[in-house]
Parts: sequence; C-alpha cells; structure tokens
Amino acid sequence: MEPRLDRIEKAVEAMLLGISELKESQKKTDEQMRRTDAKLDRIGKQLADLGLVQGEVAEELFYRNLRSLFKNRKVTFEKVRRNVKKKGKGEYDIVAVDEGRVLVVEVKNKLEKRMVNEFIEERLPRFKELFPEYARYRVEGGIGALVVKEDVGKYAEKAGLYVMTQTDEGGAALLNRDDFEPKEFS
Repeated sequence: MEPRLDRIEKAVEAMLLGISELKESQKKTDEQMRRTDAKLDRIGKQLADLGLVQGEVAEELFYRNLRSLFKNRKVTFEKVRRNVKKKGKGEYDIVAVDEGRVLVVEVKNKLEKRMVNEFIEERLPRFKELFPEYARYRVEGGIGALVVKEDVGKYAEKAGLYVMTQTDEGGAALLNRDDFEPKEFS
C-alpha cells in the first residue's frame, strides 16, 4: 500500500498537469476566437459594402428616371440633385425643383411602413428648416424602393407620397393612381 503522502503528491501532480493542459487548451480556444472575430469583422464589412452598393444602385435608378416618371403628370423638373446635404444635420437622397414646388425623395432598398412614417414625421418636416432657400416652395414627398409590397405602396400613397419602384425590365415606375394628388409637407 502506497503511503498517504505519496498519494497526495501524485494527486497534486495530476491536478497541476490538468491545470497546465487546461491553460494550453484555453490558449488554443482564445486564438481560435480571435481568428473567428477577425473573419466576422471582414464579413461584416463586406455586407456593409454590399448594402452601400445596393443603395447607390437604387438611388441611381430613381435619379436617372425621375424626369421621365413625371412626364405623364405634366411635371418637368428644372433641376434634379442627389445627396443634398446640410453637414451634420441632414441629407436627402433626391431633390427635384419645378415651378414653385420641390419634390424630396427618400430612396430605400426595400420599403417598410416604419420607413414611410419616419420620412413623413421626421425628415420631411425638417426640409425647409435645413434648406431655407426652398421656404417659398410647395414641398412634396416621394419614396423610391427597389422592393415595394403592394400594401406598403398603398400606405405610402395614402400618406400623400409619390411611390416609385423598379420595373421587371430594370427601369423605374410610378405606382400612384392617375388621379393621385400629393400632400404638401412642411
């Protein structure tokens, strides 16, 4: 029979060995987590870039087609601008001017009701405050999105907004009824 002190020493050695192995295993786990975090950061940046590109594609589509979308409504915009900004205070995706009226357009990839609400409740009311040069203009709102579900499009129209989306052929279309009258905001 092994003396008690020897058994205790062996148990302590086994524990110390176990602790050493656990430390080594923890180092490997930490390194793997660091590599995983780095991969997730790269993937996050790629997804953000993809979202930005898709947003730019949507903006470009509506910017390039805005004048032609309103021809049937006898509206000829004298000036159409993109990314109209007041540094640190606000930005509007598209601003188009026509004889006493200014159309302010928000562009999204996929339109949702909350986006409509935010635009008409928060962003549109601030437009004249941020851009006093349009103080004497009638402000109308428009919203363009690559994806517009029918119920959300009707919701935006009922709120008084022009609603634009892409066509099956890759162009742009105005979804509003022919007799639609836009709301004056501001």
